[in-house]
Amino acid sequence: MIKKTVCAVIASVITALSVAGCGGQIDEFVTVSNVNQSSVNVAEGFFQAVFTGDEELFAACYPDSFKSFTDDEGNTVDMHEVFEEYCTLSDPDYTYLGASLSAYNDYDADHGYDFPPLAEDIAALHHTSVELIEAAQIVKLRLNFQNADNERLTTEIYILVYKSEAAWYVFELQNSDAEFAV
Repeated sequence: MIKKTVCAVIASVITALSVAGCGGQIDEFVTVSNVNQSSVNVAEGFFQAVFTGDEELFAACYPDSFKSFTDDEGNTVDMHEVFEEYCTLSDPDYTYLGASLSAYNDYDADHGYDFPPLAEDIAALHHTSVELIEAAQIVKLRLNFQNADNERLTTEIYILVYKSEAAWYVFELQNSDAEFAV
């Protein structure tokens, strides 16, 4: 169910692109060595990995507890399969130019969010201890593309990220119509 929701959100990103009349600043691409240093880096790194085909960067967006968890049948998450599923949703006619931060909100009571239940969900799905989930943020990014006609296209997307043991990781995409106080 989660995978279908995520795929639907990614697909809507590709189809909801709009032609941008003016150029905005695009952040530098992140690397595997700095992707987990901030909420913005992991959010941008996730989309950068998907749209540029960087499987190593994609895997770095998730904690080891998620990637190495073994279920009762001895299976672990096939990160290559998850990566490929995301990549099949990208349009080969668009070149990814990068992302820029539009805004972010801390996932806390001050912004109208109930953090403890989210921390429990993250811990359960990413196979870690709830005490290790330090914070969460909803990050709003502007993704920038160029089409075959050299037109610049942008779209905005929301992604939920969290901090655990001083590193930031991706949790899930958010609906673009979600309430978001800037």
